[in-house]
Amino acid sequence: MIWNEDCIEGSKKYIKDKSIDLIICDPPFGINETKFEKHYNRNDFNIIDGYVEAPNDYNKFTLDWLTQAKRILKDNGSIYIISGWSNLHSIYNAIEKLDLFEVNHIIWKFNFGVATTKKWVSSHYHILYLTKDKNIKTIFNKNSYFSDDEKDKNNKSLLYKDMEDVWIINKEYSSNQLKNQNKLPEKLIEKIILYSSNEKDIICDFFMGNFTTAMVAKKLNRQVFGFELNKNSYDYFIKIFKNIETGSGLCQLRIVPINKNINRGKKISEEERYSILNDFKKLNETKSKKESIDILSDKYKRGNFSIINILKIN
Repeated sequence: MIWNEDCIEGSKKYIKDKSIDLIICDPPFGINETKFEKHYNRNDFNIIDGYVEAPNDYNKFTLDWLTQAKRILKDNGSIYIISGWSNLHSIYNAIEKLDLFEVNHIIWKFNFGVATTKKWVSSHYHILYLTKDKNIKTIFNKNSYFSDDEKDKNNKSLLYKDMEDVWIINKEYSSNQLKNQNKLPEKLIEKIILYSSNEKDIICDFFMGNFTTAMVAKKLNRQVFGFELNKNSYDYFIKIFKNIETGSGLCQLRIVPINKNINRGKKISEEERYSILNDFKKLNETKSKKESIDILSDKYKRGNFSIINILKIN
């Protein structure tokens, strides 16, 4: 359900306590976004009229909407807030007052920023990954794009790179498409949704804007709740959203190979330890230590370091 209403009052009316699995919010930054065209040197013919700026009291505005976000979030749910640096302090003030836990502070580096001559060019946004309680396990699908075992051409872990807290994702060029001010790239939203939710989960966005979160979530077979205050934007994008086939984006996702080391992190029994040591002695008679460890890693579905540690202990 998506409503053409203010998110603060609307969420009070329509969304129950602890009913949402994942919240993704890209609130207005409070920096006169309607004047962006002069900064980016672009025409505004494709910008939908009616964009609603943030209230003057940004501290109160942030605390009010984030209070509702916390209320509707499940205890094991997650919140991602996308923000520029100008009013980031207001978000942190609200986080502290609401006793939310910051899991990560992600930097999203994009391909172009505001041209400047008297200060550094700003070409990144902040993404705050929050939960209600650091002691409650939340959904985190770390193998959304890569398995633990996959390497790049330099033999570096693809998963490690994907899980770094600096995301380099280009903004999308859509010069001929109508949009409600700045549009988030679908790849950015897809990554958040895949890592922090499962199919059928409920995704909520308080500031729908271009409906990017809604459209990506529906393509990935998630349910969608949200709000958009700009009626022009709501009327335009709700039609597109309704025509999207639920789950249509799943077939476009890369199939992640099954992890070789599926027993990684599981406690090693004495019986398994004995078998590994026994096998190593036999293998080492004809093969190098590295070859023996690789074979044992495949056989016992454990990482090489786990095998090495067992050999060291004994």
